[in-house]
Amino acid sequence: MQDIHVLNSVDAGRRLMLRAAVYPLAAVAVLALALLLWGGPKAALGALLSGVAVSAAGWVAARMALGGGVQAAGSAMTRLILAVVAKWVLVFGVLMVGFLVFKLPALALLAGIAVGLMFQVLALARR
Repeated sequence: MQDIHVLNSVDAGRRLMLRAAVYPLAAVAVLALALLLWGGPKAALGALLSGVAVSAAGWVAARMALGGGVQAAGSAMTRLILAVVAKWVLVFGVLMVGFLVFKLPALALLAGIAVGLMFQVLALARR
């Protein structure tokens, strides 16, 4: 039997998933503190709620995408697509609940999503 070398191990993917979930949480916490000072508690809660939703949705998507082990390409692609759809359904669901049910400021909700996504991308791009 010959040795098979892979570019990225599953363990490296899991470490990256953890980093992509933790960095946005820290950035959203800083944003929420800033909004607490300048925008009030509702704005801070809106940013915190949507930012945590982005981070949690990214974690759920990564678990779905990486959780199936070694499978055929079609199955892996299906898992990946379903994970991305689940992520955005969760983010938009929290956005709608925050806006319609809790009457949180829309700009704060969108700022939490923007900061969460920006730092998620930065965490994934960092080597």
